[in-house]
Amino acid sequence: MSSPINSSPQQDNDDDDDVEWELQNNGLYIGSYSRILLLNAFVPIFAIVIFAVLALLPDLAWPIADFPSPYPSSFPFPLPEILISSAFFSLAHLLRVPLFSLASLLLPPESACLASTFIHVLITNALRLAALVILNVRHTMDYPIPTCQDPAFRTVWWLSLNFAEVLAPIVQGYEQLALYRDVMVPEGRETEFLERLKSDSLIEPDPALENPRPEHEILQGELEDEEAQSVESRIDRGLDELLVIKMRDELEEVYGVPVIKIPVFISCLQRFNSIVLSVGLTLLLSAAYLRSPLSDQGQLLIRNYDSSYISFVVTAPLVLLLHATLAALHSPALLPRVGVHTAAYVGVLLGIMSFFAGLAVWGALS
Repeated sequence: MSSPINSSPQQDNDDDDDVEWELQNNGLYIGSYSRILLLNAFVPIFAIVIFAVLALLPDLAWPIADFPSPYPSSFPFPLPEILISSAFFSLAHLLRVPLFSLASLLLPPESACLASTFIHVLITNALRLAALVILNVRHTMDYPIPTCQDPAFRTVWWLSLNFAEVLAPIVQGYEQLALYRDVMVPEGRETEFLERLKSDSLIEPDPALENPRPEHEILQGELEDEEAQSVESRIDRGLDELLVIKMRDELEEVYGVPVIKIPVFISCLQRFNSIVLSVGLTLLLSAAYLRSPLSDQGQLLIRNYDSSYISFVVTAPLVLLLHATLAALHSPALLPRVGVHTAAYVGVLLGIMSFFAGLAVWGALS
């Protein structure tokens, strides 16, 4: 008598899984869109908190007595650093699609994806060095070698705190969530909606179902009110829906799972990774550059310390390798295989490692 009772919950779970699977096959997902938006509000809040903590960290952990600003009062520190870093990030971000299109002309799709990712990494780090040249960091240093007590440390720090790099993924995330607004089925109505779907009776959306529509819905029926709704408007609406369906399919191919199924915790980790990794890589690359004769920029400087290309020759490839590895993990060629969770956890480890390594080369840990 005990076996039927014990098997009943398991059978109910299997039935629920079958219902959810059938709904997803028709492009529908169980849940509340408003609740998903509310949960994802933690992502920008978390990113803002991390950004604020890192912005205050130099003054709290490594205060300096005198910090004269090299900029005019109408353009104070750190406004130039924020604008330059954001502009360079925007430039690199806009080059993603052209780079992939160019690589696709020469290579197979998967190889083109990895090749364009590596080229994008090269450009991104080259722009990091270009920012140091534009702000003339080497010639405003008070110390002969990079140190956290030098005002140049704060310049490099704010160059690494890329405001656009924080904002762009958050906006992109909400745009991706918006693609699922019309395909959400409220909890408790799954079976009812599935039965209506099987009987092909779902022609008009039910207002109580947050406007869910099956992906295979065919525009049919006669026009009841020719003045209110023309044939062209219905065709346009159908094309818009097909475009949204196509965009959802492409996103799910990139991530390997529907975007709404990615936990908020993982999205927060991704924002943490991008911020911390940017700081770490910028500190590493800038320290190696400022120690090398490359930072002379063709000017004759009196150096009272050993200067060589060794630090830059060693550090630059390591930075590129680290950055390219993480970028490849998040590329459409590897992310569905690796998984969003694994890529996020690897990003945390490498991001923290690069962050503390960057602090070490600037003498901030001693």
